[in-house]
Amino acid sequence: MSAQNGSMKTPVVTLLGTGTPIPDPDRHGPSQVIELGEDTVLIDCGAGALHRFLQSGLDASQISHILLTHLHSDHVSGLNDFLWAGWVGRWWKGRPPLLCGPPGTKVFADRLFHAFEEDIRLRTDEGAVSVSDLKIPIIEVEDNWTSTRANWKLTAFRVDHLPVRHAFGFRFEYEGKSVVISGDTTRCTNLIEHARNADLLIHEVAWEKGMRMSIDQSEGADRARLERILNYHTSSLDVGGICSLANVKHLVLSHLMLAGGTPADLITDVRKSFDGKVTVGYDLAKFTP
Repeated sequence: MSAQNGSMKTPVVTLLGTGTPIPDPDRHGPSQVIELGEDTVLIDCGAGALHRFLQSGLDASQISHILLTHLHSDHVSGLNDFLWAGWVGRWWKGRPPLLCGPPGTKVFADRLFHAFEEDIRLRTDEGAVSVSDLKIPIIEVEDNWTSTRANWKLTAFRVDHLPVRHAFGFRFEYEGKSVVISGDTTRCTNLIEHARNADLLIHEVAWEKGMRMSIDQSEGADRARLERILNYHTSSLDVGGICSLANVKHLVLSHLMLAGGTPADLITDVRKSFDGKVTVGYDLAKFTP
């Protein structure tokens, strides 16, 4: 946690990665952090999230929760980096973070530990660390699952990312301010309801025109794949309407599927249905509601 936010009474959101499964040196895998007083919450762990976290200047020992919106690889491929660095580096100091994710998170974590069992054996044989320090507590969430700390509240809500069966967004409330993370989703009623009157909404987006052009220029299996991708993500022509219906104060776009477009193209589309504040996110950008 930054020293500055230790005394601040507003959430601080840092975008660690604003990219997609396609590697991009400027946009790492999807991940963001929210500082809530003395707690730091990590939401998703895409590729390079740990290194972006260290670049941000945040304190890893203050991570109280790690949240996973869903188990697509681009949102979880950096989780082992955090877990192993925290384990070997003794970041948690007897207070490991709580891992919260969709149904299947416990099996995913078990298989991750199994994949690294030789490393675990070697490090524990050295005597410097123990297995119990690595296996952090896990909760699998359902729609409207809530967790309340001393001064902030977390709510998980289902979103529509079919064929992914279990995909969630998260809403944080702290000191009278609200921050919502959409996760990966298409436009859906449950997202709109849980984003109601949000001070800050971090939302994924796909540039409609670029995706349509890519689909039109493709054939067969490639065309079908691109159509599926657009169907379970949120078009740049839809995200503004979501914000208008939910009365969102500030929209920040992330998980950017630009498809040959620019940030200005995204804003142009959003402005067709939303006249509130809009920002196209970038790695290490910080926001306060």
